[in-house]
Amino acid sequence: MNTPLWSDDQFRSFFAALRSDVCGSDRDDDARDRFLAQARVRIAPSVQQRLLADIGATTDPGGIARVALDVVEDEAWSRRRSWLLVTTDPWTFVVDLVTREIRSSYRSATRRSGGKRDLDGIARASSRRALPPSDGIGEGSGEHTGDDDAAS
Repeated sequence: MNTPLWSDDQFRSFFAALRSDVCGSDRDDDARDRFLAQARVRIAPSVQQRLLADIGATTDPGGIARVALDVVEDEAWSRRRSWLLVTTDPWTFVVDLVTREIRSSYRSATRRSGGKRDLDGIARASSRRALPPSDGIGEGSGEHTGDDDAAS
């Protein structure tokens, strides 16, 4: 199915209507569905390319379209709303916003705990004494400690 591309003015009309359609209606759902189709074609490919290059993540165009709708709906009430209405390239601006949102979400979701700073904070908060340093005998060293004899 070939989706006819919206003009910048059609996007601006959709975007401006988001603010006035607070309660929602079937008409709103149809417009949102049409926007999702546009986002899959106009926004998702650029976002996918940027995310693959920036963070090495592969992403789904339908998921990107849904994030784009969320971002655009949020922007309808933000301070950037006016810029989105007047910029000569609103689609690229939305691509930038969506890429930032997904990149931030990815980093939050993949944040690894256990870094030195995290571990130092845990140690400071703990009331337990530190374990003595290991001398390498026991687990994984290939040495027999004699503890296994009691379990046999």
